Amino acid sequence: MKKIKKPVFFIVFIVIAVFSCSTLFGFTSQYGDIVTTHIKGVKDIRLGIDIQGGVDVTFTTEDGVDATDDQLASVMEVMKVRLASLNINDSEVYVDNDKDRVIVRFPWQSGESSFDPEAAVAELGETAMLRFIEGTEYDLDKVIAQGTDIANAYVSRQQDSTSGTQNYVVALEFSDEGTQKFADATSRLYQSKGSISIWMDDTCVNQATVSAHITDGKAIITGDYDYESAKSLADKINSGALPFNLVTSSFKTISPTLGTGALNAMILSGIIAFAFIAVYMIVLYRLPGFVSVIGLAGQVAGTFACISGYFSFMDSSTLTIPGIAGIILAVGMGVDANIITFERVKEEINAGRNVEKALENGYKRAFTAIFDGNITVIIVAAVLMGAFGVPSSKFAKALSWVFFMFGASAEGTIYSFGFTLMVGVVLNFLMGVLASKLMLGSLSKFKVFKDKKFYCGKPKKSKELNFVGKKKIFFSASLMLIILSVVMTFTGVDVDIEFKGGTIISYSYSGDIDADAAKSEIEDIIGSDVNIQTGDLFDNDKKSLTISFVSNEGLTSDKQTELTDAIQEKYPDNEIEILDSNDVSPTAGREFFLKCLVAVIFSSIVLIIYIAFRFRKIGGMSAGVCAVATLLHDIIIVYGIYILLGFSINSNFMAVILTILGYSINDTIVIYDRIRENRKLLPKAPLNELVNKSINQSVRRSVRTSLTTVMSMVTIVVVALIFGVDSILSFSVPLIFGMLVGTYSSLCIASPLWVWWNNRKAKN
Repeated sequence: MKKIKKPVFFIVFIVIAVFSCSTLFGFTSQYGDIVTTHIKGVKDIRLGIDIQGGVDVTFTTEDGVDATDDQLASVMEVMKVRLASLNINDSEVYVDNDKDRVIVRFPWQSGESSFDPEAAVAELGETAMLRFIEGTEYDLDKVIAQGTDIANAYVSRQQDSTSGTQNYVVALEFSDEGTQKFADATSRLYQSKGSISIWMDDTCVNQATVSAHITDGKAIITGDYDYESAKSLADKINSGALPFNLVTSSFKTISPTLGTGALNAMILSGIIAFAFIAVYMIVLYRLPGFVSVIGLAGQVAGTFACISGYFSFMDSSTLTIPGIAGIILAVGMGVDANIITFERVKEEINAGRNVEKALENGYKRAFTAIFDGNITVIIVAAVLMGAFGVPSSKFAKALSWVFFMFGASAEGTIYSFGFTLMVGVVLNFLMGVLASKLMLGSLSKFKVFKDKKFYCGKPKKSKELNFVGKKKIFFSASLMLIILSVVMTFTGVDVDIEFKGGTIISYSYSGDIDADAAKSEIEDIIGSDVNIQTGDLFDNDKKSLTISFVSNEGLTSDKQTELTDAIQEKYPDNEIEILDSNDVSPTAGREFFLKCLVAVIFSSIVLIIYIAFRFRKIGGMSAGVCAVATLLHDIIIVYGIYILLGFSINSNFMAVILTILGYSINDTIVIYDRIRENRKLLPKAPLNELVNKSINQSVRRSVRTSLTTVMSMVTIVVVALIFGVDSILSFSVPLIFGMLVGTYSSLCIASPLWVWWNNRKAKN
């Protein structure tokens, strides 16, 4: 702290302020009608389909098709061209070579109210193989030319010789090679009065008797076309054919109306949560609290910068609803570093040291706990990104040996959560540790801020609790909760379509619809049993109708369109519009569940290894095993909470579980850090007393950190209830209980269990 000078605070503050402003607003210049972006701001952040609305679909090859890497690369290029022809420019197309999958994500078109995502997906997956065949039968041995021989296809108009009307046709221009093929064929067939039929896949779109020798390399496809259907056919021909048929294994759509409500809810809850944290920190820690708020603002700005592509060395990322929750959670957890440090500083000041020495010792003693805690959260975030990132991402490549049997996943929302959580925690090292240390050290050089009252109040004596002595009570209570959670499994677990396969479609409607009558009518349309739920949409006067059913084959995009059309025809006065849909094959559902399970197991193994290494001086392996056993305790109880509250077991559940892994282990590590430190200071102290002392020294920090994170998530819940965003509730409500359980287990289970382990080992 001696080397930090007075001006440092102002320099760091200005840097954070300028950086935050540039991150929020960006920097552009305009020359005429041309706008050039020099620095990307928040407005340039790509929003996920759960915010903006759009489509998330996974295509797989038909059974028996073993696609080559070159074929899949060709599919990707064809997909990109087809998306561009649909004016979908902000799309993502990924190829999973190991599992022969193509993952496509694209947002709802801006300003488009009539965009049909189901039709777009159906068009994307069509093979679109154009063939000119001799004769009128579909005989692949008589192919004259095919789509690869076409240089250009476009919409034109031709006058009908009978009626005189102008009809839309698709005009074709052959390549040089195609021109020669067509000329040779028409010359031969003209002489024999033969015919040529034109086929798109296995459907005949046109046929005619050859009446001339065609040498100009031009042809037309006639039919009952309007402009849109003619353009669609021309676009398919121009984009090229897929080398094989594709099957939709999972399909999800979200309307922009639903997404906008979720975005508004998350933004509002984020602002409120940050304001609460700011007031809370300043009231509790005074000057250090004020400095921490500046650092947290820099952390949030840095997270937005990493998402938007602010830095030239980083690609932009897509922001989703769980991603925003990750930012809020990272801020809440970022507070932890400040609380750990400031509690250490208070201890130093209350021990009689001056402000400068207290700051120096406080930051030094707090760093190991902050470092180990943040690394464990980074481990969990890295596993999330590796398991659910796109195949080309660095983390997916690094962990491909772990998840190789599952291939790529279309769960970009979970990846976004892991990304924002990791970025937030990494930035916490920079802002919560380095920047706050520089600013606080600088302010302490001013005479007015040398007064200890700016750093802490008078020490309050609190009665030490005997955590280790009451371990039987804690263990019994936890055992009861675990048994209840297991028993509730037999009362019925709502496993989401995401895991077991099937379809969920939600519609908005006005007026009244009889749910029982609708159920019967929809079952007649689909041909299987369905569940029907109705509810209110909080952001408008409409209501919601949700249809769900388990299916081995799922519901293709074409069938979804047919269902929607049938419902709209049945209830023409109810203004029925699709809100979102999710269709997953049973195979994809099982793979996704197993992938989540492997992610949890792998995270646990890595955490055990890390803790065993870092805390090897106090019996590292036993500490690691006890910590992970505590995590298993937390997971089972959170699972029971999901069942009790009636939430579905889905990807949100897995994200909550992985978050609790990082959150709870962080709490436990802070206590382990105290035990490690006290072992050096009190080498002869009995283990029970040593651990009790360490836990009591950490209680205040654990409670205060939990309060900030829990209140942040409570804010999300309250705002989500106001906006009626159920998707956020199924994530944030269980996470609140999980955080409370994690805090309890860290204080009352992990360390007492570790004491029991070591005492039993000593007896043996």
